[in-house]
Amino acid sequence: MFKWSLIFWLTGLSLFGQTESNLMFDVHYGDAVQEWVAFPSLKKQGQFVAGYIYVSPQEGIVFHYHSSFHLGTSAEIVPDGIDTQELNRIRLGRAYNFKMARLGEEHRQKLQLPLQPHGFAYHYVADELQRNYLTGKALNADREFERAQVVLEKVYEKNPHYSGVELELAYSYNGIRRYDLTITLLTKALENDTSQPLFYKELAFAFLNSGMVTMAEKTYQQCLEKTQDKGLKSEIGSSMAYYFYLQKKEEKFKEWRQVVDQNADAGSQYQLFMQQLERNWNNRPSHEMKKL
Repeated sequence: MFKWSLIFWLTGLSLFGQTESNLMFDVHYGDAVQEWVAFPSLKKQGQFVAGYIYVSPQEGIVFHYHSSFHLGTSAEIVPDGIDTQELNRIRLGRAYNFKMARLGEEHRQKLQLPLQPHGFAYHYVADELQRNYLTGKALNADREFERAQVVLEKVYEKNPHYSGVELELAYSYNGIRRYDLTITLLTKALENDTSQPLFYKELAFAFLNSGMVTMAEKTYQQCLEKTQDKGLKSEIGSSMAYYFYLQKKEEKFKEWRQVVDQNADAGSQYQLFMQQLERNWNNRPSHEMKKL
């Protein structure tokens, strides 16, 4: 009940607040990196928090709390100072994914916000390509694939071989099921660098989901040859074994099951998954049959 009452309260407040404070709660956190923003307090109803968003290579996209405020009777901003009960830093993402309001120069002056948070130099990413890449990577981790695609394509357009961008962009394309874009992207990437196992993995995934099974198997085999990572090999083996389990192709299932046996530890999630598929081979749950 509290959740829904808060949503309706925020909706009404955002419309009311447009008259004087001009706070528009319509900004996604991924679109406000290295900007001052505000959003309703998680601790106190009727109060708002002001803070700065930055992107960190280690943490992702982070909100750094500065101070609190509320809206007066005419929807004007009234500073409340620092609330020690507020969270100092929040890793924004799936757990904290709500609309925010950008704070313009007028808001910044009323709240006495500095141009940048004190001590922010440690987190500041001056290079635009790096900032966009890190933002896209963090959005991918949050499964915000469409938003990640937008910022990663900006990097790719300026430097298609920028470290990591081809792989992250492939994650985005696969995440939104644009497998054709993944195939085009990674085919070009492999012309430049054939040593990256994950290029083959994401490309094979795109082939498989495009119905190009032979190409998928061939590309997964290339990935197996390029990596010594037993976890990655186990993942590939279980993915292909599951595909052939759904297709009821027992010999192909056993072929890829062998990849799992050769690389996965006994009792691992991959081995347990294979055992579950074998138990269900002749008695498959209805939700799996729908995938055929």
